[in-house]
Amino acid sequence: MSLNNSEQEELAGQLRCPSGERGIAIAQNMDFTNANIIEHTIDSIEVADNDHVLEIGPGNGSHVWKVLEKAANVHYQGVDISETMVDEAEKLNAGVANVFFRLSDGTSLPFEGERFDKIFTTNTIYFWEEPTQYAAELFRAVKQGGLLSIGYIPKRIMEHIPFTRHGFTLYDEEAVRYIMVNAGFEIVNELTGKEIIKGPHGEDIEREFVITVARKA
Repeated sequence: MSLNNSEQEELAGQLRCPSGERGIAIAQNMDFTNANIIEHTIDSIEVADNDHVLEIGPGNGSHVWKVLEKAANVHYQGVDISETMVDEAEKLNAGVANVFFRLSDGTSLPFEGERFDKIFTTNTIYFWEEPTQYAAELFRAVKQGGLLSIGYIPKRIMEHIPFTRHGFTLYDEEAVRYIMVNAGFEIVNELTGKEIIKGPHGEDIEREFVITVARKA
């Protein structure tokens, strides 16, 4: 059964900032749906021993172990605009060494400059209120020579999904590259792939994704 306009709007709001029991359930579904692109985005930052890694929008943080297993003595920080997700991520990762989560306003980062070796984010760029300003914050937070990877579903795919009319800003590769370069990054790689996800009625749907990788030169 398709969603009506108000249901689409409610879903879009929860995807942007999950809250309450409904948000927790949606986040669990996003974990499953986005597992492949998250894993590829993590791979793209080439985590090394002793790296300090920042993730923007980790949701419930169930995938953090995939970052930690890449190398020895990895330090992970996740920032999210959802208080519900920060709480869930802290519960799921309780007792895990060198893992911390913080609430963020989505426009600035609560860290000093050149703090992180690697930064990554998956399926959050649609919700950046001031993308140019936020990319500049990411540039400020990453160390010289550090990497930023942005994983996303391109506009040509997203524009056919009804709920993206509500509060999503859609991007193609050129637009994402422009945001990153304008902030001072240099593009070092652009990865594309296809994956099979489950649709709302359990059907298999082929989805394209893009991961743009940049370096603070």
